Amino acid sequence: MILLHRVRDLQPLAYLIIYPLLMAYQWFNGFHAALFFLMLVLSVGLSVAQHHHTHLRIWKSKRLNRFTDWTFSVVQGVPSFVFFPAHIGNHHKHSHGAEDETRTYRFGGHHNHLIGFLLHPFQALTVLVPSMLSYIPRRAKKGDFWPLIEVISIVVVSATLALIDLRLWLLFVALPQAHGFHWLLSSNYLQHAGARPSTGPESGEDGLYEASRNFTGLVNLVWLNIGYHTAHHFEPRAHWSEMPSLHEKHVTSVPSWLVEKSLLWYFLRTLFFQSSRRKRNFSEQVSH
Repeated sequence: MILLHRVRDLQPLAYLIIYPLLMAYQWFNGFHAALFFLMLVLSVGLSVAQHHHTHLRIWKSKRLNRFTDWTFSVVQGVPSFVFFPAHIGNHHKHSHGAEDETRTYRFGGHHNHLIGFLLHPFQALTVLVPSMLSYIPRRAKKGDFWPLIEVISIVVVSATLALIDLRLWLLFVALPQAHGFHWLLSSNYLQHAGARPSTGPESGEDGLYEASRNFTGLVNLVWLNIGYHTAHHFEPRAHWSEMPSLHEKHVTSVPSWLVEKSLLWYFLRTLFFQSSRRKRNFSEQVSH
């Protein structure tokens, strides 16, 4: 425990151990529906944990933090370094504003519906991949080859497992990784679609309060308080375990329509049942 900044980080570390063990068990013993479902749940939890680790490092040791970056990258199939240029360097800087590269209204208007949710990860990739590819040589010119190491490691591990057994790799490695990655990107849609675009830090607190949606229910127990998104934008360096108390600090200033208790009910109510009739005139919101 001495090397950990906080004991609560045992939870994401447990995910990082349990997930590949479930993968390995089913690889050698066959598909098990309950275990596979647990893998899908943990694949999202690991995406959240990888995000949190980027904002605030788990370990006091730089080497352990690098090793954790590498482990997240290989297990998730997503290089950890991508959070630095795209997420911290852009999304948190511009907070759903006009210069936010993955702003939800960038792709086809200011919408909040099922098609937008399903397409957003693929649309975001058209921006994120060039950002990632340009970041690698920029870091290499400065003598930092770690981003390249993460990419090569993912390719080598994935290719090796696929060569051993392509069917098992697709089922127990690629599919859960794709599920976690889709939710990693689509969470941006759930948290921001339909919210008012901010103008970045210069918009002041009111702009930030209206730029993010929050989910306060059970999703936070499993997925490491990912639902408290307004508080996270205000204090991105705060530890994820502090988000509930920080949410209470800010929630009185957040519009009530941006605070949801149940992620599942919001998903069904908004993306399915209200796709044909929007409650708000998003075009008018953009003009404000």
